Amino acid sequence: MEQKQLDRMEDMLTNLIKIVGTLSNDFQVMKEEMQEMKLEIQDVKKDVEEVKKVQEVTNRILTDMRADQDHIWEKAAKNERELAKLKRHLQL
Repeated sequence: MEQKQLDRMEDMLTNLIKIVGTLSNDFQVMKEEMQEMKLEIQDVKKDVEEVKKVQEVTNRILTDMRADQDHIWEKAAKNERELAKLKRHLQL
């Protein structure tokens, strides 16, 4: 082979090595970023679980409040009926 061809092949190999090195570095950076993202996703999942727990407690409280409200309305309606009966009875 001629010296020119050898020099050219050496340049091509040098360029390839540089490209592979750059790609390797980029890949390493991407791996690190992905690891950070995984940790952030885990944190978000924990936050979502906490929000779900709070929501469950809130729903229970609201359900209890609704039951109490229904009970109070029933009592109020019953009392109103009883008062109406008493008023009619007293007017006679």
